[in-house]
Amino acid sequence: MILRRIIVLFYILALSVNNIAYGQCCTAGNPIGGDGSNIGADKKELRISASYKYSLSKNYFYHDIKTDLQYVDKSYFDYGSLSLTYGILSKLSANAELGYFIDKTQKLTINNESELIRAHGLGDLAFNIKYIPFRTVKPISQLVISAGIKIPVGAFNEQINGVTIPISLQPSSGSLKYNASAFYMRKRPDRRFGWNTFALFEISQTIKKGYLIYRYGNYFQFAFAGTCAITKKFDFIANAKFEFRGRDKRENNLKIESTGSYVLYINPQLIYDFKYKWGLFAMADIPLYKYVNGCQLTNTFSVQVGLRKSFSLCKSNS
Repeated sequence: MILRRIIVLFYILALSVNNIAYGQCCTAGNPIGGDGSNIGADKKELRISASYKYSLSKNYFYHDIKTDLQYVDKSYFDYGSLSLTYGILSKLSANAELGYFIDKTQKLTINNESELIRAHGLGDLAFNIKYIPFRTVKPISQLVISAGIKIPVGAFNEQINGVTIPISLQPSSGSLKYNASAFYMRKRPDRRFGWNTFALFEISQTIKKGYLIYRYGNYFQFAFAGTCAITKKFDFIANAKFEFRGRDKRENNLKIESTGSYVLYINPQLIYDFKYKWGLFAMADIPLYKYVNGCQLTNTFSVQVGLRKSFSLCKSNS
């Protein structure tokens, strides 16, 4: 038993080193977040959203080719998040979101036996300000621009028997991040179909903790979607999403070869609105094409479900 524990700890240490040499596309840090709704809130409106997300990564790719290399059998997480959006003015709203990893796991095979390395805890805390430069009623259209920050409030030093687990398993990303985004939607009220587009850019600050000096690569996302009102309360969104991640860096601005990627996803979404401003939503990320720098463990798919509710905080005249 003691020998087995030593072997497991050795593998954890090796994985921590290999985390630098062999990155994990789309698994490090925290999910980008969000509930699928990029619109702002009306003045004195409070929108609360709670969601659950499951993500699985299990195949290694060298550039855009699947390989037999297998440092980790699979990596997955169960992630819950709570989001609050409040309308400060008619065109200005604020959003805050906090996530929690119920389970963040890597599965290994050691001496023909399965071993799990696990972590859990708070992720990053996000704040965003959203502004609506213009919107129209006929057609229904809205442009929303946003700027925000992510604060690493969760643990970034989780250990197993004194050995620090890999960066990709830490609950927090460990890095302060800044982001900016733009969202535009358009739909004619007399038609079932509409469209929207979304762009996001995120930049991370350098992590300086003990011996670790590390900086995640810049992140860019662009999405274009067609929307269809199946009924008055039930919407389907067919979304194509492109993600770019730049190479991570170590001390002295040294770029890490097996980090960074280009990924094209299909991102179908279902939204159902019912009485009293309640709404259900479900979505999935399914990669259609992946290109990674070097050799990386890549995302297989993710699914997310959630519930949201809007409240009007305006005082009634009656």
